[in-house]
Amino acid sequence: MSSDFNSNDRSSIRQFMRQQRNAISDQQQLEAAKRLSQQILSQPWYQRANNIGVYLSNDGEIDPIVFATKALYRKKACFLPSLHPLKKGQLWFGDYQGPMTNNKFGIAEPDPKRNNMITAKQLDVVFMPLVAFDHQGGRLGMGGGFYDRTFEFLKQSQNQKPKLIGLAHHFQQVHKLPIESWDIPLSTIITDKGIIQVA
Repeated sequence: MSSDFNSNDRSSIRQFMRQQRNAISDQQQLEAAKRLSQQILSQPWYQRANNIGVYLSNDGEIDPIVFATKALYRKKACFLPSLHPLKKGQLWFGDYQGPMTNNKFGIAEPDPKRNNMITAKQLDVVFMPLVAFDHQGGRLGMGGGFYDRTFEFLKQSQNQKPKLIGLAHHFQQVHKLPIESWDIPLSTIITDKGIIQVA
């Protein structure tokens, strides 16, 4: 945990952590991805999960590709987020191995016209990328709010599904994030060095 940023300013935290992430070598990223996978595969909730949301890493994010490959081998269904065409600012999910297209941000996502898409409520577990996190389950993303809007229903529901899990490099932890009313908390954070259970 570092103090080379203003801990009360989300944009300052975001800028610092993105620089730290992007300074990691490809070899370090691969090693982190392997350690991350080992952490996840040992969890009982992973054993029970059938539909799993993951992401394609970019901008130095810790990469769930090693985990996803093993999950697919074990006959788990993995899904990637795609911008919802009708629900502005929200996501739905398509087959991890299905046909892809680039969205308006130039990011690869499942092509809704060529995949069977499912809603967020149909997932058992969602692994979410993040820029920074704290011990209380606070998550700072890239600032688009897509995950927060997509999983807002969890605030109004007693339903504990899907389980929201943040994936990060261990150094992305801060003491306490400045949290906004629309932020959706995580139940667990998994890093290359351990698991932080929040709820």
